Amino acid sequence: MRFAAAAALWALLPALAVPASGQDGFGTNHVVLRDFQWKVRSTEHFDIHYYEDSEPLVGQAAEVLERSYRRISEGLGVRFTERRPFFLYASVNHMQQSNIVEVGDGTGGVTEAFKDRFMIYHDGSRQWLDAVGTHELVHVFQYSVLVSGFWRSARILKAIVYPLWMMEGMAEHFTHGLDDSTEDYYLRDAATSGGLIPLWKLEHFSHLKPHQVTLAYKSGATVIDFVATQYGKDKVGEMLKLFESRFESSAMLQDLLGLDIFAFDRKWREHLVEKFGRVAREERLQEPTAYGVALTTSTGDIPEFNTSAVYTPDGRRLAYLSTREGHPPAVILKDLRTGKRRRLVDRAFRQIENIELGRFVNISRVMNISPDGRTLVFTAQKNHRESLYFYDLEKRRLRKVPLPGFLTASSPAFSPDGRKVAFAGMKGAITDLYLLDVAGGGLTRLTEDPADDQTPVFSPDGRSIVFSSELVLEGDPMPYQRRLCRLDLDGLQVRTLLELPGSARDPYFSRDGRRLLFALERGGFHDIHELDLESGRVLRLTRSFGAAFTPVYSPEGDVTFSVFRRNNVHVYRGRRPSLLAEAVPADYLPKGRVRARPATPAPAPGVRPSSSDAVRGAVLPGPVELARLPGLDLSTQSFRAPVFSTAPMTLSEARPYRFQFSTDLFLPALFYSSQGGLFALGYWQGSDLLGNHNAAVQLALNTGQGYYNYQTQYAYRRWRPQLSAVFAGLVARDRIDTGTGLTTDQSTHLQLLGMAYPLDRYHRLEAMAGSVRDTLQYDDIGTDKPLHEARLTSASFVRDTVGGRYLVATYGSRLRLNYVGAHPVMGGNTRYRSVSAVGHQFVPTGGMSALAFRVFAARSQGPDAEQYFLGGIGRLRGYGSSTVDNVGNSAVLGTAEWRFPVWKRLDYYMWYLFPDFYFKAITGAVFGDAGYAWTEGRQLDAARVGSLRSSYGVGLRVHTFILQLFPLVIHFDYARETQRSTNGIFYVYLGPLF
Repeated sequence: MRFAAAAALWALLPALAVPASGQDGFGTNHVVLRDFQWKVRSTEHFDIHYYEDSEPLVGQAAEVLERSYRRISEGLGVRFTERRPFFLYASVNHMQQSNIVEVGDGTGGVTEAFKDRFMIYHDGSRQWLDAVGTHELVHVFQYSVLVSGFWRSARILKAIVYPLWMMEGMAEHFTHGLDDSTEDYYLRDAATSGGLIPLWKLEHFSHLKPHQVTLAYKSGATVIDFVATQYGKDKVGEMLKLFESRFESSAMLQDLLGLDIFAFDRKWREHLVEKFGRVAREERLQEPTAYGVALTTSTGDIPEFNTSAVYTPDGRRLAYLSTREGHPPAVILKDLRTGKRRRLVDRAFRQIENIELGRFVNISRVMNISPDGRTLVFTAQKNHRESLYFYDLEKRRLRKVPLPGFLTASSPAFSPDGRKVAFAGMKGAITDLYLLDVAGGGLTRLTEDPADDQTPVFSPDGRSIVFSSELVLEGDPMPYQRRLCRLDLDGLQVRTLLELPGSARDPYFSRDGRRLLFALERGGFHDIHELDLESGRVLRLTRSFGAAFTPVYSPEGDVTFSVFRRNNVHVYRGRRPSLLAEAVPADYLPKGRVRARPATPAPAPGVRPSSSDAVRGAVLPGPVELARLPGLDLSTQSFRAPVFSTAPMTLSEARPYRFQFSTDLFLPALFYSSQGGLFALGYWQGSDLLGNHNAAVQLALNTGQGYYNYQTQYAYRRWRPQLSAVFAGLVARDRIDTGTGLTTDQSTHLQLLGMAYPLDRYHRLEAMAGSVRDTLQYDDIGTDKPLHEARLTSASFVRDTVGGRYLVATYGSRLRLNYVGAHPVMGGNTRYRSVSAVGHQFVPTGGMSALAFRVFAARSQGPDAEQYFLGGIGRLRGYGSSTVDNVGNSAVLGTAEWRFPVWKRLDYYMWYLFPDFYFKAITGAVFGDAGYAWTEGRQLDAARVGSLRSSYGVGLRVHTFILQLFPLVIHFDYARETQRSTNGIFYVYLGPLF
């Protein structure tokens, strides 16, 4: 017989041989399209890694990092002793190909503890580069305190206990003055609606519902602000240093402030409620229902965003983007007469992987409709490439128009005749406006300057385009603002349309061209405004507790907009009598003035830029002194007023990246007892600086039990094919065979080479070749059992589009088609061929409930054919596990479940234990399983319906999180056979099964 350890090792192969994640070898994929040719330039404290597309940003990034370094260093009382590696990506599509860490949708930057690397991407905006670069740099400072020192690996493991309200809150705290409005309206909304999350529930964010993570980040920032203003700004750095020797928040706060976390939480929340309640009264803020009627509503307590609404010309239907069914957003069409909703485009379309709602947390207009009302246009991503998508509402067809060469694309808008589409696109690290001929595909560049141009809209006469453009105001309390500009299509001259302090976005013309709606962010508020293009009068139309976005006119002239309130975003339609009409002082420029460019283009080759040019992001060809901005005035407690200066900074010559490999983790363990002998365990992990090469070694030795095992893994991820190698084994000496009572020596050694080729985020191909050698020697009788030598190959196709809004899977499908063969070559004496198919399908039935189906079919042939067992967990739950009954080399199995919430607001936190458990919900299931296994063809021929084995049962699933970080589902199932009257079987296991 085969050594049992061989089966155990073989069970690990799908996880070891390919870089796929997920249960049963499923999971989404990491797609690498490009091998970036990295170069390095150094400042005093950073090694800035860049490549061709991000090279124009090096000067600006260097200025941001060194300026922020000085400010954060003074604020925390911490300095670096070595330069830190910083990776600068030209776009989110590029950063999502990084092998340093996994980067998903909604990630703006990453800092990791193994090698103190941090990285961000550029979205076209200087404000973004400044704010996100500063945020991630704070994490580098935090790791320099919490992780550096003796035995770094052990300190890295401790990082899971550091509360994210502190880690992320501190990072947000030091970005004050760069992007404050988002924090203000998120916390104002929560404080005035009973939506503040208790601090002791913000240790980690994994358990939060969709769209609550931003609130968690901003809540953490107000915690740090509260500590700085109420107890002294020196307490911020002291807080960080206290955690170097503490393991939980309450002990740290007790030492820092004399309060445990519960007492501090009460004071913090009372402060926010009082503060924003006063703001609401003074600013006369109102609920969105005061201004209009809701066109979208929530169906439960899971937050959802509905935005970017557009009307069909007859006003009867409304198209918008929605996250009601989860991420990515779906395009929805609602009949306003009947209220019926229809999903037009979602992740089921293979041409799309993500549709963005705007620019990171800044919701913006991303969809438009043709003048004839037949076609929707929006931008989306597939395999890290940008495309325009046209959806024909009559034919219900989606057409993709690729945009090769563009790093990003957004905010498309039809021309009045429907023949052209204007959009914002990034090339060369700069976002400009472009014009696409819909029929012919011709592309024209409309603007060409370093300003970040966004959200274009055509005037009704088609002669001009109004758009939002970034402006840098040095010395202003709000240094990054946006102005509305007009582009005359005859001559392509850009003129500033409106001088109004703040950031104006999402302009939208009335049908007669006399008025222009826009959203304005200013002073912590984000509301809808209207410009009368004849008189120049600007009116504020809303005063929101939260924020208002993406305004459009309805065909009847009403104003429709999206409102953030109670952590949801919904679409409202306001009639004129319900809206405000508050005059806002502004400098209207009806004829416009030529826009002053906020930045200077890169100098010609060989020309050295001036220091002021360098501040504005010019490419720096060699060592040069740069002007820099020191940032926030630390003499104030608010940290909100950027102060500019001309302190010098040196940026080195460019040099090519050189391969660097180092240890990430080293975790040894050693124990000895006179009875148990020596037990030793060691784990080592290493990688190169780019994450292309990853290696791990695990060794274990137990002299008392007489065994040792080893496992070595290597992964090469530089290219799209993900390659890996695994070497593993187990050797056991002088073991007692429980079947014979004889003493044996056993060993198993395994070698594998694997490859996974991702077709896209949801589909991949896998291939593997390997060898397994299994020996068994009976010492007492001096005989060897024959060697089991297996020479293996396998090939698979994998699909996984499963997702859900919260905690449970509610939509999508999985499919795995697999072939495995053992061949009599190169000394192999094991022969079999196996094919199998596994499929999962989820059908949403509302909220957290869904129908779940699973199908498994397999057949194995050959002298050493595999055997499939029907009974037990994950199979027919009404039958016990057996190696005799209900077994064969061919099998089919099906499962149907209805999963539904039983207690979806359990929300019980066992904070008094370590590790703590946070119980979030209890769901139930009613299920049925059926299957049949056979070995010979005549068994199948003789099979009837009554030959099927089947069972039914009920179950409960307890959804919890350990340390608010690691999800855990505890299953309780009770199942009985259908054909026979039995007592049934009760199972307790960790799941889910699928």
